[in-house]
Amino acid sequence: MRTQWPEPSSARRRMDTTNADLRSGRVIVTYGRSLMALTIAHSLGRRGVEVIGCDDVGLTAVSFSRFAKKHFTHAPAAEEPERFIDELEAAIVRHKPQDDRPYVLIPCFQETRIIARHAERLSRHIRVAAPPIDAIAAVDPKDALMRTAHAMGLNAPRTWTDAELRAGGARPDRFPLVAKPVRGVGGRGVRRLSDAAALDLTLAGPTEPLLIQDYVTGQDFCLTALYDQGVRLASAAYHNLSQFPRGAGAGVLRETVDDRPFLATADALFGPLGWTGVVEVDFRWDGTSDPFLIEVNPRFWAGLFHTVESGVDFPWMLYELAVTGRVATPAAPKLGQRTKVGALHLLSAIQEVADSEEGFAGLREAWGQSVHLFQSGRLLDASRELARGLAAGPDLGRAAQRLREALRTAKNAPNELFRSDDPLVSLGALFVVASLIRHGKLPPELKYDPDARGLVVE
Repeated sequence: MRTQWPEPSSARRRMDTTNADLRSGRVIVTYGRSLMALTIAHSLGRRGVEVIGCDDVGLTAVSFSRFAKKHFTHAPAAEEPERFIDELEAAIVRHKPQDDRPYVLIPCFQETRIIARHAERLSRHIRVAAPPIDAIAAVDPKDALMRTAHAMGLNAPRTWTDAELRAGGARPDRFPLVAKPVRGVGGRGVRRLSDAAALDLTLAGPTEPLLIQDYVTGQDFCLTALYDQGVRLASAAYHNLSQFPRGAGAGVLRETVDDRPFLATADALFGPLGWTGVVEVDFRWDGTSDPFLIEVNPRFWAGLFHTVESGVDFPWMLYELAVTGRVATPAAPKLGQRTKVGALHLLSAIQEVADSEEGFAGLREAWGQSVHLFQSGRLLDASRELARGLAAGPDLGRAAQRLREALRTAKNAPNELFRSDDPLVSLGALFVVASLIRHGKLPPELKYDPDARGLVVE
């Protein structure tokens, strides 16, 4: 089946493209600082595809990867979108192959929407592997998704906007509720409202546009998929076993689960939209009733390393689809596969011990202080505070046993932060160090912000 992506005017797609032709291609991957971009570079670079990374900073994980041949910088997409597109187009032209080898632009993160809006312009030079902008607009931002979902009769939480409630609209009649920014990634600004007083307090203060939704019981599940004109070509689902910070932060230990409970809703949504490209869908599910549709990310996702380790190589399949119009070898996920984000999983395990009800008061106090220091970028001070709490704990042996039990859940799980076949990517941490030196804090996309300030990595 042919994809609806526009093709570069200089060469028409050859539907008989061979595997050898695919491996001779060149790809530009955006948001090179991210672990998602690094996973894409590994997937394609291992197969011989020439990978070029880019970002609005020069020091990124991809720039140190042996699977990326080059790296360039451009204007920040969020602050200067028009200049970003101008500079991205100029770089695309500059790196364009002189022969007919495949040439593909793979957006990685929030810049996907801007690139999709300018896909026709960019496709004069390169194949743009982004979903159509009209389809994206139907599911992103979050208020658009809820309007689309309710219009389609999909199972989604009852939803109000803060503007509707401030204007005197019908108020929610049961609690708890969840308030979340209309725009944002990860757990940024998500808060639970336990009663009418909490709702009134939220509405009384100045804030960015919010959604107010029924709180849905159950656990969070992530469905990842690749579609071609609304037809699902591949899918996989995973569940975050632990997060950092616990309860609302990024997933740091993931496990692949059966995706069948979520497929009917996803197909009912993306089929009519004619979706072409990758997508990640958040569900809330209690294990028995129908899963609730919560959020759609119209791009790659934070757990991309996990889905590839589970046997579903979305970057390669997306590249196949962009070049040939089909996916030759869709794969089924390996259920039960676990992966971890090493250092952050350790911090999550320590937090679990500190939050336990076994009398670790000193450790709990020290943990609260160390998390604040860690998130503000004071890493050395955070380590000292945590060591002090461990030393002052009432029962160090019991704390150590709880910690060992928490870490055992990730034993033998592949570590996203360390890759034996690409050792220099650890130098991507220099991006963090440079930010600490220059600004005295962690870069915003690496922080969890419960108060809705700044960006957050999922």
